[in-house]
Amino acid sequence: MPSRDPSATPDARRLSSNASDSPGKDGLDKVELSDLDASPPRLPVERDLMQLARLGELRAIQKLFDSGRYTARSTDEQGITALHWAAINGHHALCHFLIQSGADVNARGGDAQATPVLWASKRCHLQVVSLLLGNGADPLLKDDQGYNLLHSATLDGNVFQLVLLLHQPDLSVDVRDSQGHTSLMWAAYKGFGACVDVLLRWGADVHATDDMGFTALHWALVRGNYLCIQKLVEYGSDRFARSDPTDENAEGDTPAMTATRMKSERQWQKALLDSGFDEAGNPLVFPVPFIKDRASFYSRFFFLWPFALGGLQLYMLAHLPIYFGIPGVLVVGYSLQFSVQKLLRWAPGDMKHMHKTPFLAGIFAGTLFWVGVRYILDVLPWTVGTNIFLNLAFAACYGLCTYFYALTMTADPGFIPKSSSRGQTKKVIDDLISNTAFDEAHFCTQCMIRKSLRSKHCRRCNRCIAREDHHCPWVDNCVGVNNHKHFILYVIFMIAGIALIIQLTLAYLAALDPPILLDLATHEPLQTPECTLLTDELCKVFMKDPLTIVTMGWASLQLTWVVMLLFVHLTQIARNVTTYETMRKHVQPGPIMTAMTTGSMSADGAQVDGGGGAPGSSSNPQASNSLHKKKKEGCLTQWSKLLGLDTFITVAFQGYKGSQQSKAERQRSKKSNPFSRGVLRNCQDFWMDGPFFRRKEDACLGMLGGKAVDYGLLYEAPGGGMSYRGGYEAVPGVIDGEV
Repeated sequence: MPSRDPSATPDARRLSSNASDSPGKDGLDKVELSDLDASPPRLPVERDLMQLARLGELRAIQKLFDSGRYTARSTDEQGITALHWAAINGHHALCHFLIQSGADVNARGGDAQATPVLWASKRCHLQVVSLLLGNGADPLLKDDQGYNLLHSATLDGNVFQLVLLLHQPDLSVDVRDSQGHTSLMWAAYKGFGACVDVLLRWGADVHATDDMGFTALHWALVRGNYLCIQKLVEYGSDRFARSDPTDENAEGDTPAMTATRMKSERQWQKALLDSGFDEAGNPLVFPVPFIKDRASFYSRFFFLWPFALGGLQLYMLAHLPIYFGIPGVLVVGYSLQFSVQKLLRWAPGDMKHMHKTPFLAGIFAGTLFWVGVRYILDVLPWTVGTNIFLNLAFAACYGLCTYFYALTMTADPGFIPKSSSRGQTKKVIDDLISNTAFDEAHFCTQCMIRKSLRSKHCRRCNRCIAREDHHCPWVDNCVGVNNHKHFILYVIFMIAGIALIIQLTLAYLAALDPPILLDLATHEPLQTPECTLLTDELCKVFMKDPLTIVTMGWASLQLTWVVMLLFVHLTQIARNVTTYETMRKHVQPGPIMTAMTTGSMSADGAQVDGGGGAPGSSSNPQASNSLHKKKKEGCLTQWSKLLGLDTFITVAFQGYKGSQQSKAERQRSKKSNPFSRGVLRNCQDFWMDGPFFRRKEDACLGMLGGKAVDYGLLYEAPGGGMSYRGGYEAVPGVIDGEV
């Protein structure tokens, strides 16, 4: 479909990060920059208004204005003003001076007949864009190719600039270019999933068509980006819409036909299945008709399923011979699990995988339940008279473990409250822009809120967590500032409870008369069993109460995971870092980890762990289409992540490697974490940060170095001191090279 490819024209106009000395080298031939660079200035620099504007020499320009040689509305032979050059180079103070001096904020200049705000937009100078818009710049003015400010921002894939523009009162989200393309169509074609998500949540029309009859879904299928396709289908895009007839197809192309032609069938079919449709695009009918809320049904079902599955498997291990029991447990467990996973076909889009359900949390709850059952029915009656203190200690640990587990699962982890109105959000955006802090470290484009320092957007909860840690699949909740202590106490009491129940089980087995073997169903004596694979003594001990022994053995196996979990959390508390920071080896993520440049809505989704990149630079859209290029993770890798082994290994071996480092390297590593105040002080800050059993009024508040700080007002990670609103002086970022 070369005649319908909309990418050729805008790509030719995109500006490079640095100016080129030769016309057309960086695609600048449609803009007036390269022509000016190709020839020497006609006047000395101190008398050349345009050169001074490029350099940001405010005082020199003021002298020229005072001399009467130039005014703020002076132009060169192409109609370019000083405001154009100041805007494209991000000279905020100079732009403000020129506007106050009477510069025309809507002046058209250059071959592209673009306004200063369009020039600033191309370099993603958000402060300048905001300044120009606030002083009357018209975002609806188009250049010579029919693109206005919203189209320009979408073509660059800068989601922060897009959010800024969408909060302007006079800019419609569905404004069209000269060929009838909306911003949603451009974002879908470019493969910018973050931009597609923002536009859809802002109310962009998924049914709008361009001059060729193509919808945004057609254009998403041309590029084959799964995230864009899935979002469009999820928001109700017509799955059977036909484009305008052509010579090749008299009836027009449907999305399925476009997917076949563009070789994106796999992404198309997966997006349909994940959105609740079959491969033909027809809605999947849920097999249980009386279920209305599928999300609640799946949450409860997958949480309770391990109770039944675990009980059945424990019973089989206890009753069947070992050569039948172990293979039987594996076969039955896999078969039932496979059958249950088939139910995910009808699950909501955010619960299409087992690890996105409360299944793992149900495993821990099921273990807790069956241990309690065996304790009450068997262990307690035989040991209450002889081991009263052990029973009291276990009952206390069991009750506290259950309490803290339930509290961690249900408590608000410290969500940052969302803005109540778009007007309030706009004020937050303006405030961040004025402090050069409108970036991924301070603003969440999904929640449309200002983030506190060190916060993280949780894709499971679809909310921003103020501080502390990440979503834990074993409790099906985020381990945030309001329940992090609860989670650690739950782990501690679980370890203590398992140790005590093992001792009680041994005491229970010793209390049974060795010749007496009990039938598990009737608790009546059995005849001496036939022992084949085990020695007679071990067989006799096992046959006293095999179900209790197997249950306690299964609980003991979980000690390996909870000990690793406790090690990771206590180590990170001592270092004052979080899992999110540990796995990426830095405290404050840079702009490369944002959806600005990757077309993904988070660092995890973008698969970005580091690297360089300039803020506002667009990545290759093909990089976001990782469905068929990304290497598939093996079973061991997936379970390593689920069990937390990857985090444990990272934390443990970073500590080991730290012991091998030189003194200078250790000093640099220490300085790289501005939140650390020493092991003792870090632990004191954590455990003294608010009460244990009630929710904090403000999750952004915390202790740092023995002092209360508000992470929601911090702009930068504290070094020697902390920078707040009002008394804060913004630290400028790396300034782009002059054009």
